[in-house]
Amino acid sequence: MAGSLRLCRVPVLIGSYADQFSTYDDDFKPLAAPVRTPAPSFLTVGPAGIRYAVGELDEGRVSAFTPDGDLINTLPTGGAAPCHLALAPTLASGFLLVANYGGGSVAVFALRPDGGLDRRTDLAQHAGGSVVPGRQEGPHAHQVTVRGQLVHVVDLGMDALVHYRLTPDGTLKHLRTTTVQPLGTGPRHLVFHPTGRVFVANELASTVSTYTSGFELLNVQPSFLVQPAGDNFPSELLLSPGGTHLYVANRGNDTITTFAVEDDGLLPIDEVSTGGTWPRHFACISGALYVANQHSDTVTRLDLDPSTGIPNPPTTVLDHPSPSAIVQLG
Repeated sequence: MAGSLRLCRVPVLIGSYADQFSTYDDDFKPLAAPVRTPAPSFLTVGPAGIRYAVGELDEGRVSAFTPDGDLINTLPTGGAAPCHLALAPTLASGFLLVANYGGGSVAVFALRPDGGLDRRTDLAQHAGGSVVPGRQEGPHAHQVTVRGQLVHVVDLGMDALVHYRLTPDGTLKHLRTTTVQPLGTGPRHLVFHPTGRVFVANELASTVSTYTSGFELLNVQPSFLVQPAGDNFPSELLLSPGGTHLYVANRGNDTITTFAVEDDGLLPIDEVSTGGTWPRHFACISGALYVANQHSDTVTRLDLDPSTGIPNPPTTVLDHPSPSAIVQLG
């Protein structure tokens, strides 16, 4: 697609470590003044456009905001450094789940009819660690994913994928735990393919793992094509709309690696610069990847070739302090 095309068709939210989140229109012009709130490093959007933001602090918090950016209310998450959110809208009036990285726990909040936070209904505390000093001394819940009544939590500190069932009263019932191999892998985020396969970005090992729908390990391979000159830590991963490609961001190489999704696994086909440093998160919006480059204070766009699915060279679309999440509205 031509770089001159307006590819972003709906507004987006930008979360950050700069104590603000912002809303932009389809030209990445601000729709309103930034909403000031402590460390909203991750966001999600609920029914009627309600915004939910973590406060990634030592005493973690989560807040609900109206579409106009007015604070509805804030509650403590019961853990330190909350870094990820997921909505479970199909049970009762809905629940919001929060991954607390520091200390390794998952909080569940019932939602009010107006979208505000009602109360915390559960706090599932993980226990244990793994083999990497300084990173795996204890549990570190990094991502929570909801699929119907099933909840899957990626815990970097435990080297584990922890599986729960969410009950109608907002309680997490532990089903089982998948220990990743080899130890020291440090899983960060996962994504489900339409076939049922599961792809996991491993931060500490700089790899991508492929699992069956039953979480049996099929394959592990590097998250990069170009050998890193130093440390490299994969962050976000996502599938193309048709599920034909998997994209993985690399902090260190500061790249996006493209994998073709094949019947027998992943085929690495390309690695391209994001045009910034420390790509923490990215989103696919109307035929392009938009990347939050945390350390260069930029959001860049990589148009996807419509025939190959490979990202084209990046262009900077926005200067933003310490961007950490890009969330599409609608």
